[in-house]
Amino acid sequence: MWAIVPVKTFDRAKQRLANVLSESERRSLMLAMARDVLTCLAKSTRLDGILIVSRAPEADALAQSFGTERFSESPDSNLAGALTQATQHLLDNFNARGVAVVPADVPGIQAEELDDILATHDAVTILPDADNLGTNCLICTPPACIPYIFDGTSFRPHVDAAFAAGITPRIVPGTRFGLDVDLPRDLLEVYHDQPGSQTATYLRNAGIVQRLANLTQSQSG
Repeated sequence: MWAIVPVKTFDRAKQRLANVLSESERRSLMLAMARDVLTCLAKSTRLDGILIVSRAPEADALAQSFGTERFSESPDSNLAGALTQATQHLLDNFNARGVAVVPADVPGIQAEELDDILATHDAVTILPDADNLGTNCLICTPPACIPYIFDGTSFRPHVDAAFAAGITPRIVPGTRFGLDVDLPRDLLEVYHDQPGSQTATYLRNAGIVQRLANLTQSQSG
């Protein structure tokens, strides 16, 4: 079982936070979240490897720090295309028997929970976001048994794709994978829920938490 972690270009990360974070802050936030995710995956006892999928130069340092593989997708690939290429790379070069696609913006995940999910995984396991709109983890055995979608509202399409392939998917809601960081309130939730994470440490040290708290207070007043 391999984890695939797609990482967008850091200098264009988290555009929905552009009204509260500068470009450099969003880049640093993305790095902190990716490190939290990779720290979790590195502690898993049920993963045989981790593949970072990114063309960003920062991905090299991440791969070296965590001892992972790194794959650069085609320049014109969207997320689904990049994941498809990465999966084929794992099939061709590492004989992967299964893959778990884990986004880099779910910094609250824990290795124990992931291992419990992998222990009971069969063919397709889908972990939705908190709103049951997106897919925050997709586990497939064998790899590529269903097509990747990942368009922001991919939960239901992934479920439908599994049934279309003759597979009854296992759906696991209410996990730590449910919180992905897209909005200012997500930052505060991560900070309060995971105070010891690298993401929370960055938010605190950069003064972002206090800034968001002041903004929330002024808006409520």
